[in-house]
Amino acid sequence: MTRLHLFLLGCVCLLLVVGCGGKGEPVTAVTPMPSTPATETAVPPTPTQPLATDTPVGMETAVLPTNTATVSPTTATSTALSAGVLTETPTNTPVPLPPSPGEIVFLWSPEPKYDYGPLPQNLYFAKPGDVAGEWEMEAALTELHGAGLYLSPDSTKFAIRLFEDTNGDGIVSTRAENSNAYLYPLADKTLTRLTATEIRGAVRVGWLPDNKQFTYSLQKDIYLYNLEDSTSRQILSFPGLIYLHQWSPDGRWLAIVSSISDEPAPGGESHRLDLYNRETNTLISLVDKMGFSGVDWSPDSQWLVFNYDSNHGLFVTSVNELTPIELVSSGLSFASWSPDSQWLAFTTDIGAGNLNLWNPNTRSTETLFGGNGRMTQPIWSPHNNRLAIALNGEEESSLIVADAVLKTTSTILVGPKPGPPGPFRRPLKTLHWSPDGQWIMFEASGEDNQNLSMIDYSTGDLFTVLDFTEMTTPDNVYWLP
Repeated sequence: MTRLHLFLLGCVCLLLVVGCGGKGEPVTAVTPMPSTPATETAVPPTPTQPLATDTPVGMETAVLPTNTATVSPTTATSTALSAGVLTETPTNTPVPLPPSPGEIVFLWSPEPKYDYGPLPQNLYFAKPGDVAGEWEMEAALTELHGAGLYLSPDSTKFAIRLFEDTNGDGIVSTRAENSNAYLYPLADKTLTRLTATEIRGAVRVGWLPDNKQFTYSLQKDIYLYNLEDSTSRQILSFPGLIYLHQWSPDGRWLAIVSSISDEPAPGGESHRLDLYNRETNTLISLVDKMGFSGVDWSPDSQWLVFNYDSNHGLFVTSVNELTPIELVSSGLSFASWSPDSQWLAFTTDIGAGNLNLWNPNTRSTETLFGGNGRMTQPIWSPHNNRLAIALNGEEESSLIVADAVLKTTSTILVGPKPGPPGPFRRPLKTLHWSPDGQWIMFEASGEDNQNLSMIDYSTGDLFTVLDFTEMTTPDNVYWLP
């Protein structure tokens, strides 16, 4: 090779280096509350300059690929960021191992999609392996029908709901069979049956803060189970089916959503929301007619947020006043409390879609971020005031981290382009923070691939945990310390 050839080759290498970028749960009932919640208008934010957009230093926005290689259920392919674009990592390029983020637990059926009913699932534990991007996948339990995972407050054990072949026909149907509660300690991973129900229906569990008791609902009744003496007793009964119940973190209040009766109600207002006070053994009707609602307690047990369904907006109530306050009049909204209970973050799908913060002390609302698209439920970091949210627009999806104190937002990942109306319309969803607050896990669904991935907030390092393209979607996902 001549000197001229060497000189030209060196110039090309220099240009390539310069062109690459960085990465980055029988009571005495009291007088019911009015059926129509009282409304308090949220105070709008004072007009200011647009919120700053802050991108972490040394990291460019990551881009999720539109197509990746198929990954086996036991091993995930490593990926890394280069010039803001997700690429396969060359075998001779060292890639940092992710820190020990604990174990990721989920239910999944590693089978092709099935349109005629739910498949039995396995309970998987996943943790980083010895090689970057590879995951050790353990199927701890298999052939679980209609399973539901309920983690204890101290994160040491699961209560697991399972359906069984009670009629002996060899087919397990979640509509025609009985379900029971089982205990599954994480220390020894031994499955122990706790209940022996004789009523068809889905058991739902709510843990008390002592980690030794939980309530479970079955049809119209709520039972209290004590793990220390293995006893169960009925504590509440309702006119209609119980759909969900949730204890306040201090164990004083139990929020219950149930049908108002066995008869259908007009207008979709066929549910009720009640609060049970464990100390006084009284049941308080908070809303006596509403659409189906989800509920969420603030960590300090002072506030409850609930939504009336996609058409009736979002409300909060204080346990000291028990008067619902309207935050959103209509539309689909998702809400979650900050770890210190100082903020309620909620989204709206009205117009362009907004991420808002409500302050329970001042009872005022401010818009933190306005985007063009549908937003997922905001998820707070366990250790600070950051929250993650996925924005799914018409042309692209993105993973955004916002700071509630600094009032800044960062787009840390560009995901798949939304597909036509259908299951892939929200290509980014199911967000989880790692226990150390460093990583964000998300589900990405493109037209050609689906996977469970995680991204380092600070550096932008990106790893695929599970590729489930053309297979069923994992659910009941937990990230354990």
